[in-house]
Amino acid sequence: MQGQRKQIGELLKDKGLIKDMHIAYALKKQKVSGERVGEVLENMGFVTQYDIATTMAEQEKKQYLDLDSARINQDVLQIFNKKLCLTNNILPISKEGNVVKIATSRFDFESLQQIVTRHVGLTPDFYIVENDKLINAINYYYYFLENPIETLIEKEIKLLVNDKEMVRGADALLDHVLQYAIKYRASDIHIRPMPNNIDLLFRIDGVMHMMMSLPNELKRLVSSIKMKANMDISEQRLPQDGSFKVDILSNKYYMRASTVVCPYGENVVIRVLPMETAFMSMSQIGFYKEDVKFTQAMFEQPSGIVLITGPTGSGKTTTLYAALQALNLLEKNIVTVENPIEYQIPLIRQTEVNKKAGYDFSTAVRYFLRHDPDVILVGEIRDEETAETALSASVTGHLVLSTLHTNSALGSIPRLKALGMPDFTMADAMVGIISQRLIRKLCEHCKKPVESTDEVRTFLSGTDTTIYEACGCEACSDTGYSGRTLIYEALSFDKELSYAVSRGADLEEMTAIAYKNGFKDIYQVAVEKVVEGVSSIDEIRRVLGYTKDQVTH
Repeated sequence: MQGQRKQIGELLKDKGLIKDMHIAYALKKQKVSGERVGEVLENMGFVTQYDIATTMAEQEKKQYLDLDSARINQDVLQIFNKKLCLTNNILPISKEGNVVKIATSRFDFESLQQIVTRHVGLTPDFYIVENDKLINAINYYYYFLENPIETLIEKEIKLLVNDKEMVRGADALLDHVLQYAIKYRASDIHIRPMPNNIDLLFRIDGVMHMMMSLPNELKRLVSSIKMKANMDISEQRLPQDGSFKVDILSNKYYMRASTVVCPYGENVVIRVLPMETAFMSMSQIGFYKEDVKFTQAMFEQPSGIVLITGPTGSGKTTTLYAALQALNLLEKNIVTVENPIEYQIPLIRQTEVNKKAGYDFSTAVRYFLRHDPDVILVGEIRDEETAETALSASVTGHLVLSTLHTNSALGSIPRLKALGMPDFTMADAMVGIISQRLIRKLCEHCKKPVESTDEVRTFLSGTDTTIYEACGCEACSDTGYSGRTLIYEALSFDKELSYAVSRGADLEEMTAIAYKNGFKDIYQVAVEKVVEGVSSIDEIRRVLGYTKDQVTH
C-alpha cells in the first residue's frame, strides 16, 4: 500500500547512511527552502545521489542503472524528443518489440507510464538513475544527435582554409573543439604543431588519443585560445598560462590553458575541469566493502594525519571528499584550503588558495587553528612549511587530511623526511595512508574472455580463472574501455609500525612489518579487479608498470 511506504529519510536511516539528527536537520531546512527532504540530505553532503537512487530502487523494486556505462540506442532517442525527456525526467535507453527501456529519477511510475504510452505508444520498463546524471545525459545525447560535431568542425575548417584574407576568426572552431572534447569526456585537449599540419589529441580516461589533423592554416586557433585565456597573443617565444570559463550543454567548465614554444610553433594544452561535480561514496569510486570500513576507521580518528598519495590525476581529492561525506558533518567543524575547490558542500567551511593575497596552504592552517576545527583538509603538502604546519596541527588534537605526491603508501615516510619532518613527529602524527591509481574499466558491451596461459596464471599468482581483455565497439569508441575505477593500498599505523617510524627504520623493515600485519598492496587489489572482469592485465601493466615480483615500496 502507498500509505505504508517509508519516507526517503527513514529508508536511508535503515541502511545506516544517516541518523535521526540528519532527518531532523533536513526537515527544518525544508521548511525554509521548500526542497524535498532527499534533496536537502544530498545538497548538505549527508548522502550522495547514488545513495538515494539505489535506496529508492530497492523500495520500488526497480533496477538501478549506471548511466555512465549504459548503451544508448540512437534510433530510440529519435522516437522521443528532448523536451519530452527533460519535462518528465526520462531517457529512453533501448527498445525490444513494444517495450522501451526508460531511465528515470522519478518514482510516480503510473503517471510516467501513461505519458510514455500516450506520446510514443510503447510500454515502458523503468530503471532508476541519479537525477543529475539523467539531466546531463539528456542534454548530452540529444545535443550530439542534433549537432554532429565532427561535421560542424569539418565545415568550419573549410571556411577558415578558404578565408585567405584572414577575416574570419577561429572562435567558432574553438567552441566546436571544446564541445568535441566534452562529447568524448576528455580531461585534456592537446593542440600540437607539426611540420605540415596541426594534431588535435584528447586525453580520455588517462590515455592520449589522436582525434584529427588540422591544416596548418588554422594556426590562428592558437591565437583564439590565447585571447580567451587572457594571454599575450604577441608573445610567441615564452611559455604562458591562462584560463577561461565556458558553458557547454548547460554545465559550467573551467578551462586551464598553457602554451610552450616548440620548433614548429606553439603547443597548447587545455585542462578541462567541470565546475560542478557530484561527489561519490567510497564504494562508488572503487573501494571494496571491507576496505571502506577499514579506511573509514582512519577518518573517524579524533586526531592525527591521514594522507592520500598518488600521481596527478589519480582521484586523490575525490577520495578525500568521499571520506568526508562519511563523517557526521553536523557534529564536526570541518575547514579546508584547496586549489581550487572542486566539490562544494555547504556544511564544510571551504577556502581557496590565493597566492597574490599571500594565502597559501601553510598560512591557512595557522588561521584555521583559531576557528575551533575538528577536521582540517589541506589540499596538498608540497613544501616543508606546509608539512610542518599540517603535522603540528595533527598532534595538537585535530584530524588533518591531505594529499602527497608519492608512488606508494610507505613511500610517504621518506618523502616527509626529505621535507625535514622528524621521525618522532611522523610516528606521533600518522594515522593512515592511502596510495591510489585510476585504471580504465573494460567496456561491458564488447570485452572478451582471454585464454588461460602461463603468462596469465603468473600474473594471477597461479590462479586459473577466466579473465577478459579489451576488444572495442561503437559504445566505447573502439577503445575497449569505458570509464575508470580505483586501485589502491590502504595502510593503518599500529604501534609496531609507528615505533619503527620513530626509530628511523628503513623502508624494507617498515614494509616487512606492514605485510606481517595484513597489509594488502595495490597490486593485489589490481589482480582482484582483473579476476572480477572489471579491467585487464594490459591496463594494469600500463598503469603500474610492474609485476608483483617487482613491487617496491
